[in-house]
Amino acid sequence: MTPSRGEEIARDSSDAVLVKRVREGEIAAFEVIMRRYNQRLYRIARSILGEEDEALDVVQETYVRAYYQLDQFRGPEGFAGWLSRIASNEAMMRLRKSRRLIYSLDDPDGGSDNMESDEPQPIDGIARQQVRELLEEAIDSLPTDLRSVYVMRAIQQLSTAETALSLDVSADVVKTRYLRARRALRSIFTRHIGNAELTAFEFAGRRCDAIVQRVLLRIQQA
Repeated sequence: MTPSRGEEIARDSSDAVLVKRVREGEIAAFEVIMRRYNQRLYRIARSILGEEDEALDVVQETYVRAYYQLDQFRGPEGFAGWLSRIASNEAMMRLRKSRRLIYSLDDPDGGSDNMESDEPQPIDGIARQQVRELLEEAIDSLPTDLRSVYVMRAIQQLSTAETALSLDVSADVVKTRYLRARRALRSIFTRHIGNAELTAFEFAGRRCDAIVQRVLLRIQQA
């Protein structure tokens, strides 16, 4: 079977080569970029928002923004961090907007934000859930600042430096939050974290294809 143009590019292309080709008008190179980073960006967005549909929207919007702002990337190294930063900023913006809406509906006079709490929320029916589902629920119960760091470090396996760049915080903050997140999760699900964490929040197959097709359609119709 003859390989597609995207497959031909993917075999020997670094991020720098792909970015160069996209700048030269080669859409197939951007498809390779999306397939390379779909899971990473989805996990980042979901770790911040804690909700699948919103995370999918963030991934799509991230790629569209990146495509039209590619001239702002100074490279050639660091493209993954640059892309991750766009995703985390988009997710945080949506999170702040949703919180403002909730406060305006529930408490017109304002209210306190309890997202800094170290304690995860209770999870119902732990004994009846499979290991991976339990871990995802436990991660979702973490405060946003701990959840985002944990997903990037433990699940997506970004380095401390990459995580700090993506979230615009210091490396020391990343280390502290990661330790706090692990302690909190351990209290819920100590025995199963190590075996399940690398497969949580997988993003592949039809969902990956759907994101790629929607982004390409938006770019081509612009």
